[in-house]
Amino acid sequence: MKKRLSSFALIPLCGLMLMGCSVLRVSVDPGITLEQCGFEVSKAHYHEVLDELGPPARLSATPGGFAFMYEAMEIDEKQLGLSGRGEILQFLKMSFAGTDLHRHAYLLHFNHSGLLIAAGLLEAKEDLGNAGSVQAIIAVEQLVDTTAFEDDALDASQWGRDLLDPLPVMLNNTQNLNTGAAGLEQSGTTTKIGQHTLEMHGD
Repeated sequence: MKKRLSSFALIPLCGLMLMGCSVLRVSVDPGITLEQCGFEVSKAHYHEVLDELGPPARLSATPGGFAFMYEAMEIDEKQLGLSGRGEILQFLKMSFAGTDLHRHAYLLHFNHSGLLIAAGLLEAKEDLGNAGSVQAIIAVEQLVDTTAFEDDALDASQWGRDLLDPLPVMLNNTQNLNTGAAGLEQSGTTTKIGQHTLEMHGD
C-alpha cells in the first residue's frame, strides 16, 4: 500500500514540472583529421609535420631526439532541465548533466636529425562524470568542470614561470611532464597519480 501511495504522489508533482534538454559542445584544437595523421616512419621529417599540422599541443626533449603530441578534443555535455509553474519556480530550473570527452591524440617521436622514428594514434571516448545545479531558466551554463582539458594546452606558454612555482614543484622539475624536457602526458591527467604526486598538490 505504501509503495502505491508513493507512486501516486509523484503524479501531480510531474504535472507541475516542465522538461527541457540542452547539449553544450566545446572543441579544443579541432583542426586535426585522421587523413593528416599518416606520416611515414623513417621517411617524414619534422619540417613536413609542422607544415601540415602546425605547432603541436605539446612537445618534449627525449634521449637522442624530441617528441610532438597533437590533441583534438571534443567535450559534449548533455543537460536535462526541470522547471516548475509556480510564481518563483517558473524562473528556475533544476539541471542534471552528463559529460563525455572524445579525444584524438597523435604522438610523433623524432631522432636528433629530425627524422620520424615512431608514431602512434589514439582515439578514445572518456566519461568525465555527472553534475547538477539550480539555474535561471534563461541561462544554459556548463555544469561539469572541464577546465583541466581546455587549459592544459597552454602549458608551454608558462615555461618561463617555473622559478615562481612552489618549492615542491620546483624540486620535481626534472620529472615534471609539463616542462618540455621530461616527456609528455595527455591533457587532463590528474595530479593525484604519476610524477605530479611528488609536487604535493593540495587539490
